[in-house]
Amino acid sequence: MKPTRSKITILKQVVSHIPGYLVNKLARKYGVMEKSRTFLPWSHVVSMVYAQLAHALSLNDVCDSLRNHERALATVRGATAPSRNGLSHANRVRNADMAEELFWAVLGDFRRQHPEFGVGRNYRSLHK
Repeated sequence: MKPTRSKITILKQVVSHIPGYLVNKLARKYGVMEKSRTFLPWSHVVSMVYAQLAHALSLNDVCDSLRNHERALATVRGATAPSRNGLSHANRVRNADMAEELFWAVLGDFRRQHPEFGVGRNYRSLHK
């Protein structure tokens, strides 16, 4: 089987639904931006979404996988692979309320764009 030629991945498709300004806006609101030096909030969000999509068993799985795919990761709005210590530290000290507000904002955005999204048990596609 030949590898795909497309640079579009599931991860890129999922995070493309997060408005570009939203993560930085929330990071400033919760004081995350001032504390982050090398591991930016956007890269943290992308790493956590990847952990869910990949069913990662540990932070080491997340860091190693993202480091192996750094070129593809860079196409996701310039996200960078975290170091093991960097991801662990970010998860420990960054305010989880930021992630919760991000979730509700993105869900609200989905529902504004696609009113039938998440209604009942019959989920519909995001694309018409």
